[in-house]
Amino acid sequence: MVLFVIGLGLADEQDVTLRGLKAMQGSERVYLEAYTSIFMADGAVERLQTQIGKEVRLAHREVVELEADDILELAGTADVSFCVVGDPLSATTHTDLILRARNRSPPIPVKVIHNASIMTALASSGLAAYNFGQTISVPFWSESWRPDSWLERIGENSKVGLHTLCLGDIKVREQSEEDMARGIQRYQAPRYMLIPQLISQITAADTEHQTAYIPADKTLAVALCRMGADDEVILSGTLAELLALASPADEAAAQQEEDEDEALADENGWGEKEVAKHKAQRAEERAIKAYGKPLHSLVLVGKRLHPLERDYAGMYKVPGSRWDEVTKEVYGCES
Repeated sequence: MVLFVIGLGLADEQDVTLRGLKAMQGSERVYLEAYTSIFMADGAVERLQTQIGKEVRLAHREVVELEADDILELAGTADVSFCVVGDPLSATTHTDLILRARNRSPPIPVKVIHNASIMTALASSGLAAYNFGQTISVPFWSESWRPDSWLERIGENSKVGLHTLCLGDIKVREQSEEDMARGIQRYQAPRYMLIPQLISQITAADTEHQTAYIPADKTLAVALCRMGADDEVILSGTLAELLALASPADEAAAQQEEDEDEALADENGWGEKEVAKHKAQRAEERAIKAYGKPLHSLVLVGKRLHPLERDYAGMYKVPGSRWDEVTKEVYGCES
């Protein structure tokens, strides 16, 4: 009668530890939390089921938040595995479930089985884990909701020269504001924040608040995409250079896209919402071409940059990058 809280690692079912595999095989029921991260490899959940020889139940947010008592009720009489992609305690999302298990009468024993996550894979950037400050999560903005409380965390890290890990938002089984207002139970397609939108939102907040924490042409960053997967992508440069990778090549190309949008809008009778959706889809396609499919994370490089970090992260610099000049002129990183 144990609640196992199991980290599954970064990419697919092959990252599961032997300890985690044994716990799942011996459990009465296996849940897979399905709203804070995803298996990046197609078919990984199905292969995991084959590997453990039993069903894996997807636990979306409403299951974990509204049906936690049912999970704990079963864990009071049999072993239950609650699985999380990455490490289960890299964030505080699942501490409530653990606390509730331990506070029940009688308490339910909890065993946490750790694994790799973006919090450890960030070292692949070449930046030392000891030199990272607070991690931030950047949610999707909408017309009516533009949260940016995370900006001050960037500022606090920046003031002491520490790197900042920026995690992009994940939207799974989310409803539109219109459907919610009308009481329609309909879910939108999953959305995952990609590098260009991450950069655009954090620089927009910096500009709007006039904080100047991260000027785009003077701030170095490392894009960490699909870490742990066979097709992972690591790229470094200034924020402006990384953003340019998924932008039109020049003003002429940008103008051509605008002209094409106008022509499509006239031809199909699109309004502003349809045009915006088309532009967002094209931007997503460019981002995936430049950086690969989700999941994407971004590291903002702090001023306390060591020459070894500079050289290692510099191995990933985009073609034509001013990485070396900026490390010297802005960051004061001398050999």
